Amino acid sequence: MSKKKIAVILGARPNFIKVAPLTKRVKDYPEFELILIHTGQHFDANMSKIFFDQMGIPEPQIMLHIEAEFHTEKIGKMFSSLKEIFAQHKFDAAIVVGDVNSTLAGALAAVKNDCKLIHIEAGLRSHDRRMPEEINRVIVDHLSELLYTTEAQAETNLIKEGISQGKIHFVGNLMIESLELYQAQIQASTIVSTLQLKPKEYIVATIHRVENTDSEDSLRIILNILNKINEGAKVVFPLHPGTKQKINSLNLSYLLETLHVIKPLGYFDFMKLVTDSAGVVTDSGGIQEETSHLGIPCCSLRDNTERPVTLELGSNKLFPISIEAVPSIVEHLGRTHFKAHNIPLWDDKVSQRIFDSLLQDL
Repeated sequence: MSKKKIAVILGARPNFIKVAPLTKRVKDYPEFELILIHTGQHFDANMSKIFFDQMGIPEPQIMLHIEAEFHTEKIGKMFSSLKEIFAQHKFDAAIVVGDVNSTLAGALAAVKNDCKLIHIEAGLRSHDRRMPEEINRVIVDHLSELLYTTEAQAETNLIKEGISQGKIHFVGNLMIESLELYQAQIQASTIVSTLQLKPKEYIVATIHRVENTDSEDSLRIILNILNKINEGAKVVFPLHPGTKQKINSLNLSYLLETLHVIKPLGYFDFMKLVTDSAGVVTDSGGIQEETSHLGIPCCSLRDNTERPVTLELGSNKLFPISIEAVPSIVEHLGRTHFKAHNIPLWDDKVSQRIFDSLLQDL
């Protein structure tokens, strides 16, 4: 029996984390062969290579080298290159994950070549079309033939948009499977002592969303928020390369001087840093999920989220980008009563449920 060849499109840090369990679990499913295609969206060593090395993800069989200044230009070039790859290879299906630009480019290339499209992490909606990620999610979901969801609200969103319930499968959250899968390596990390930090006596901050980094006003206010928080608890700030570039170009680097700024970390070190923290201040989507699973306070500097289950749990809370929000943020960071491991199907068997579904539907 010949194996079914499935292209897996990767490009950004969250993709690598979510795909790692699939690359391990596929060994139990000889019916499938995964062909990893890296678009090069994240090419910095600390944002890409370290994840493959640490998490044991196989080297991508196909690596693109896309150079472009603007997001739309990058998507166009990725699509053009991927379309040629799909034309050359006869894949039985293509998997795209999440909502990054590589996800959209991969989805378009697959459907243009009549390749069955599978979207993992489908149905998430912020209902905010200002977010490039929201546009990506909606388009990819409506192109997909199989849609794997992480939470119940996602299926409701998809059905409201007219997508057939037969295409939708609630399988859980691959990002949480990685968190469970690599727990021993995360706990073995020495990053907290290396940075001379004490557990539960510091806050982790991450900022990278385009709507924040492209706005001088928003970026300045966010950095001032972090400085105010830093007056009471040390703020550790792994600085995304894109965010660093924006801060420098807007002459805002003086607002980093009192913060504990560090380079982006590998997965194990970053998750250890988060696990031992008193809480997180972020504009990320994935960290909302990881902190919810861990029972750690998360302050999302956003007026909406595509992950409502994290709000229902209570550990994640939305805050406006306003200096007046600081007292409420500090209050939330001081809470310690959140229950961990409390969301349905957020466990270590998500990839198993995906492959079991593929056996039936591919």
